[in-house]
Amino acid sequence: MLRMISLAAVMAAPLLAGPLNEGLPVWITPLNLLLVAAALALHRSRPSAAALGPLAASAVDWRLLPAAAILCYLAGRREPPAATTLAGLAGVLAFGTAVPLLRGPNLYGWLVWITGVIVLGLLPALIGSFRRLQAELVQAGWDRAAQLEREQRIVADQARLQERARIAQDMHDSLGHELSLVALHAGALELDGTLTGEQRAAASEVRAGVTTAADRLSEIIGLLRDDDTPPRPAGDHIEALVDRAAAAGVPVELTATGDHGDVAPMQYRAAHRVVQEALTNATKHAPAAPVRVLVDRTGDEMTVTVHNGPPPRPPVERVPHGGRGLTGLGERVGLAGGVLRAGPLPDGGFQVVARLPTRPGPVLEAGPDPLPPAGPETARRRARRGLALAVTLPTLLTAGLAGTLMAVYAHDSRTSHLTPERFRELAVGASRDEMAGRLPERQAPEHRDENGPPPPPGSACEYYRSTAGFLPTPFDVYRLCFRDGRLVAKDVLPPSR
Repeated sequence: MLRMISLAAVMAAPLLAGPLNEGLPVWITPLNLLLVAAALALHRSRPSAAALGPLAASAVDWRLLPAAAILCYLAGRREPPAATTLAGLAGVLAFGTAVPLLRGPNLYGWLVWITGVIVLGLLPALIGSFRRLQAELVQAGWDRAAQLEREQRIVADQARLQERARIAQDMHDSLGHELSLVALHAGALELDGTLTGEQRAAASEVRAGVTTAADRLSEIIGLLRDDDTPPRPAGDHIEALVDRAAAAGVPVELTATGDHGDVAPMQYRAAHRVVQEALTNATKHAPAAPVRVLVDRTGDEMTVTVHNGPPPRPPVERVPHGGRGLTGLGERVGLAGGVLRAGPLPDGGFQVVARLPTRPGPVLEAGPDPLPPAGPETARRRARRGLALAVTLPTLLTAGLAGTLMAVYAHDSRTSHLTPERFRELAVGASRDEMAGRLPERQAPEHRDENGPPPPPGSACEYYRSTAGFLPTPFDVYRLCFRDGRLVAKDVLPPSR
């Protein structure tokens, strides 16, 4: 309610305080107040109709333009433009064109009103439409961001599950090998003639049990493993991996310090996986960039660092990536009891660092993926810049149009201006030749013969204005009537009342 009262007060103030248009009756003010009240009552249910009414009536009474500006902004804020709105705007322009024709030809007054419609009608409507679209786009953007975050977490969970399946495959390769050796030794004991029958039977049971366990392990791992991921040899070394990459043309350099021979298999395979994923990412996103691999063993900790420089030249086509590799890598390192850090460097390169224990330890659960923070402040800054552009550009265009109209009006008024002093100097009976050089080069378009005595019969009359300037102001029209080359009458035609 307070908002409605405030709007009504702002819209009614120009009508109550502003000067009445020349020639308008006094009762036009209460009529316009009723129009503003009706527009306020309709501005929620029919915002376009509520705005078009005062905008059209402003052709008669300019004091309605501020109310029209507010209603046009609210209309743009509440609903998108429709065909009926455009038709209504065309009707407003037609009405605003007919008013000066009915009052008498007044080109400059019509141009000023058109400028007012642009500045106080179309511009507020455009700003309101921008604000409405901005709110809709911001909401859609946040909805999309929330959806992308959910999808990214789903992808990250899939990557973690895939990495756990790879770990299970590696465990199968290692543990299956050990179980096979146990079964082989048990089979040898079963055939050893120096043992008693009970001992050979026990060895047979051990061999059968180990074989059954290896089969069950193979079945379980087969269910977990992703068929799209080919198994890697469990005994592959980091040195062999780097050598294969170098043979393929990757400019990679390996530096290894410390003894890696006694590192636990799961931890070493995690280090191997870090180097493999980092080399894959380097060749994909920074082809031909030099890569340095550092594997450092210090006490009970092994640190693997892979650093690639910035690409020598930008890739022709950006390679899409979803971040699944690093997500799975973090899962693998965490399950091995280590910590992974990865990120861009100031020089444009990228670095992956993994710190792993050399012996099995507590498993560190990988937390949720670090998602880029949704930047509300950045979004607000961009929205403010867009709003400033949406306001500034139409304002500049309108100012240019207004300046052009003022320049045209100034030129027309100056070239048809006859000063009052010179008008008084013109004597009835003087010849047209005597007035050469004393009269303006152009005539005023306003004639106003109805505001003065009728012209003398058989005379040809010329019309000039009494003032000149950039803005339309009330002025007298000087009428000079000639017959047979001599001035037979001169009259002052005042503005219409």
